[in-house]
Amino acid sequence: MLRAGRATGDLRDDVTAEDVAAHLIGIFTVAPLPEQAARADRLLGVLMWGLRSSSCLPG
Repeated sequence: MLRAGRATGDLRDDVTAEDVAAHLIGIFTVAPLPEQAARADRLLGVLMWGLRSSSCLPG
């Protein structure tokens, strides 16, 4: 996923698979329960936005 995203210029080239795994572990540690799904969704959105390369950001 990261390799393909970098190849198209959609994803940052300085993020490793280990970085993504650590983020996901953190997200599901702080929002593990079904009733916290909105929080998990919001945190996943922040993660995905942060993975975008600067060429994909507005402005």
